[in-house]
This record gives sequence, structure tokens and C-alpha cells, in this order.
Amino acid sequence: MDATPSGGSPKPLPLRFNNPALHRIGWHRDSLVYLAVVGLGYLIGLVGPALVVPPGLETAPKSEIAVAFGITVLGVVIAIVSATLAYRRRHNWSWMVIGIVPSMSLLLGGAILAATKANAF
Repeated sequence: MDATPSGGSPKPLPLRFNNPALHRIGWHRDSLVYLAVVGLGYLIGLVGPALVVPPGLETAPKSEIAVAFGITVLGVVIAIVSATLAYRRRHNWSWMVIGIVPSMSLLLGGAILAATKANAF
């Protein structure tokens, strides 16, 4: 098998190490900022409600439960918006996975905890 292209040019095709990929694997400065903001959103969504309604309580006033769930929603929104902006900038689907999958888990978990604390007997 010949290393020349099918167009008939006598020049051989470049080797892989002489022709590096245009999009190298690695972290860009803006990607690290987006990742930090997504992590901050998840941290707000996880820790914020525990500061309003301590986890050891079986029941709590509904206003405090609503505030705690609102903080969870705020953290989820921060994470999803940041991941969506990172996706629009880099066109890498992993940003949507990083943004949506944990956000939905956090949102559903917060809703379950809010329902169990509001309807505890």
C-alpha cells in the first residue's frame, strides 16, 4: 500500500506526530472558571438548605422548607446556566452532562426531602 494520496500527488501524507490535532485535549482557562461556577452552584444547592433546616429535624415550618428548597433551586439554576454557557462556548457535550444530570438529581432529592419534612407524622 502506497503512502501517497489518491489525488496523484507524489508528496506523502504527513505523519500524525507532524500534524497535531487542532483541538488538543486540555483545560482552558475559561473551562476552569465554568467548572468552578458549576461546582459552586452544586455546593450552594447542597449546603444552603442544611443551614436553613438542619438535617436532624423530622419536621420544620413550611416557610423554612420553602426557603431551603428555593436555595436548592438557586444552586441548580446557577449550575445549569454555567454549564450551558460553557457548552455554547466549547461545543462539548460533556458540559451538558455535567450540568444536567447532577442538577436533576439534586433537584429531585431536594423535592423529596422537602416533601418528607413537610408531611412528617
